[in-house]
Parts: sequence; C-alpha cells; structure tokens
Amino acid sequence: MVRTLLLVLALAALLAVAAATPATARADDGNDVRVTRSCTAGSAVRLRVRERHDDLLRVDVDLRATRRDTAWIVTVVHERRVALRATRRSTAGSRSLSVRVAIPDWPGRDTVTVRALGPRGEICRAVATLVDDVEDAG
Repeated sequence: MVRTLLLVLALAALLAVAAATPATARADDGNDVRVTRSCTAGSAVRLRVRERHDDLLRVDVDLRATRRDTAWIVTVVHERRVALRATRRSTAGSRSLSVRVAIPDWPGRDTVTVRALGPRGEICRAVATLVDDVEDAG
C-alpha cells in the first residue's frame, strides 16, 4: 500500500515537472511559428510569431483558461528583454484572452518566450524561434 502511494506520488511529480517545461518550436520556412502548450492546471496557451514586411515581428498570444473571469499576467520576452508585461482578464462570458504586440525583427535568430501567470499560481509557458532566410542559406 505504501509502495503504491509512493509510486503514484512520484508519477504525479514527474507529470508536474513535464507540464512546467517550456515548449519550443522552430519555423520551417523562417517566417511563421506556432506553438500550443498546456499549462500547469489545465489551461492552454497558443503562441504565434511571424515576420512582417517592415522589419517587425508580430506576436499573438491566445490563452484559454479553465475558468471564466480570471486575471492573468502575460509577459512576452524577446531575446531576454521584456517586450510586454500586461495584466489581462478573460471576460465573464468567455474563458479566452488575447494579447498582440509588435517587436523588432533583429538579424539572425529571434527567440520569443511567453509566460502567463494565472489564478492560484497556474503557469503557462511557450517558446518560439524564428530563423532569418539569410542564415538558412549560409
């Protein structure tokens, strides 16, 4: 009985660690990356990063929470620099919220990380990396 309990606790701890690790995706064509990741308490986050024509990256974050009318702190980091930190609330009639931001498209690889902190300490995290076409050719 104790052995079974320890096995169940070890499995639960392993699943919690796996859920907290970031999801990383790299664009195949260099100009559009989409990442969907489950959060620690059942919500889901979708990160989309794409190149724009005027040397900008467009970052879209869509979060689907497990409960309605909840506040989330959303942080977008571009190359280890905070590009946006905002508090967003899902509406009473919906469990979704969205954030959009434009950031500079620097030469070489661009790594964008999104982290959302929700109610009761729920954490969502996803990472996307875009690679310039010039780098792919070299």
